[in-house]
Amino acid sequence: MGEKDTAAKHYFANDAFFADAFNFFLFSGKKVIKPEELSPMDSTEAARIFGEKSSTSVQRHRDLLKLWGARENEDAVFMLLGLELQSKVHYGMTARNMLYDALSYATQISDIKRLRKRQKAGKTENNDNAGNDDDAELTCENGIVTIRVTDSAEFLSGMKKDDKLKPVITLVLNLSGKPWDGPVELHEILNVKNRELLQYINNYRLNIVSPAEIADKDFKKFSTACGFALKVIKHQNDAGLADVIKKQKSTDTETADFISAFIKHKKIFQERDTNEVNMMNGLDLWEQKVKVLEAIKILKNLGKTDDEYIVDYVVKNYQVTPDYVRKLMKEQPAPLPGEAKFQDSSVPAHS
Repeated sequence: MGEKDTAAKHYFANDAFFADAFNFFLFSGKKVIKPEELSPMDSTEAARIFGEKSSTSVQRHRDLLKLWGARENEDAVFMLLGLELQSKVHYGMTARNMLYDALSYATQISDIKRLRKRQKAGKTENNDNAGNDDDAELTCENGIVTIRVTDSAEFLSGMKKDDKLKPVITLVLNLSGKPWDGPVELHEILNVKNRELLQYINNYRLNIVSPAEIADKDFKKFSTACGFALKVIKHQNDAGLADVIKKQKSTDTETADFISAFIKHKKIFQERDTNEVNMMNGLDLWEQKVKVLEAIKILKNLGKTDDEYIVDYVVKNYQVTPDYVRKLMKEQPAPLPGEAKFQDSSVPAHS
């Protein structure tokens, strides 16, 4: 697992950020899912697929899976929420997520089967006359003993007719900084020439949040620093990054660590207190570096080949040390986010 994947998984394991991402997607930012209603679940999805003569084990690992326990009309309602964190676009994501969800349901069915077996074993132990009849169920309530003949379909499936499964919602968070250009429906990756047949083929659609495709004004719908982090990821390679940071000024250390794994300019987030990171000083140093690199590039384009002339000029105009300039001159002056915005008028114009 790479640095980005590890950082993202650690960050969204926090219930507050996890809930914020789902609330943004499902409820346009309304705080329906509360962090205290979430419980971590084993993210390993496994099931056995039985054939006529053999069986096969299938196992997959989700990024994050949590149980959401809410109340609806005074009743407890439980739902499984899975979060897949993608630092790169995955072109088979529709089939992959469909398998995750199917395994979640298969696991729940297996759990119900095991529960029914334990319940039956307990009743057999507590009643010497219960016998081993798999097609009957003996119950005792308020002193009244009832024998219920088990439906053969229930016996075969291991489930009762009124058993229900917890719904599963899987959300993909595209952290690539680019629009998602992969398929968003299963039908898009199927090789079907006769399009009329598609109506008989079950489709599966991705639930996806892609920061690069979120309008800047809509980041306000996030209620935690998660929204700021995703906005930084959106603008990490354009001139808007400086404005995003200037408006925020500071953030918590957890968010700073997450962002640092995704952008090149990690020094912006180095000045930190116990629980807070002041980004303004780091941003000033970054802007200064952009200006100095731009000045060096322009001077070289003007034919200034004497390194010491360039050093003296930059030191005089930008209040930096000679060693700082010499160090930057050894670097590749690749374009940085916003460099045109910070270009200084004191640098000689192109002739």
